[in-house]
Amino acid sequence: MVDDPVLTGDEWTLASFTGAIHRGGVGLWAWSPERRLAQLDGLCRTFWGTSQSVVDIDTLFAKVNDTDRDRMTLDWAASANDPQPYSFDFRIGEGIEARWISARGAGGEAGRVGEWVQAIFLDITDRKRAEEAEHLLTAELAHRVSNMFTVARALTALVAREAKSTPQFAEDLSRRFGVLHEATTLATRSHTLDQGNVRLRDLAERVLAPYRDGTNITVDVEDAAAATPDRINDYAMIFHELATNSAKYGALSGSGTLTLTGRIDGEALRLIWQEKAVSAAATKSDGTGFGSRLLKQTIERSLRGNFRRTIDDRGLRFEMVVPGQ
Repeated sequence: MVDDPVLTGDEWTLASFTGAIHRGGVGLWAWSPERRLAQLDGLCRTFWGTSQSVVDIDTLFAKVNDTDRDRMTLDWAASANDPQPYSFDFRIGEGIEARWISARGAGGEAGRVGEWVQAIFLDITDRKRAEEAEHLLTAELAHRVSNMFTVARALTALVAREAKSTPQFAEDLSRRFGVLHEATTLATRSHTLDQGNVRLRDLAERVLAPYRDGTNITVDVEDAAAATPDRINDYAMIFHELATNSAKYGALSGSGTLTLTGRIDGEALRLIWQEKAVSAAATKSDGTGFGSRLLKQTIERSLRGNFRRTIDDRGLRFEMVVPGQ
């Protein structure tokens, strides 16, 4: 039996509870609607990237993500007068390093102590990124299924143009689908079951094998360019996306020339995918489709790299640079 269950002394202090709150990702702050000033505790100052404990509200607003600022400003202003509990989310900063924050409290007089409205900021970055990853995975699955049908149609059209008989058509198409299945299996295997790195040349060869007949394909990627087990799916997705687009509009749709080169440049990997046959339809792409967004997410967020895609009279050139892993 516990003699004294009541917390006393050092166990029951503002400092001890503040420490527990901070460990939970919760920062304490207050703001004055009249003077447009904010008071921030230590964790809130970390959130906002400032060393000042009292900050002008407009200075904080300037740090809010451009996409979120207008909506967040309206929510914040409403909390000054509305006595109801509120909760709204926004990002501090731009790009992949932006921090997600949830502002929570009670507005109006319910949250006031003197001239100050007291509330909390909760760091929800991990949860938001997990949600984004889940949404991306769902959309990527639907996109890959659509891509597989596109590839199947493209391969069927290629084989039909070259087939001399129905048996030859069936045999060639079956062979190419078999190779496509092998490439897809390699691309989607779990890295936890992998025994080591995979050379990017081998991965690209697998992905491009179904298109070999009727297309001039050169894969010139040096042996040192390899994907670690946790990056195999990323590179496979990139090659599959480029190959699918090419099967729709470019060299892999037939009678084109594709060259893939890969070199280790200092501590970075540089891959160049270049095609000399690109249809007029490809030039209309504005890069806002899901495939383009998926490439951007994979290269910039997962691989921490960058890329550039250009289409002109000479064809298509896709160049990506990934820092050393």
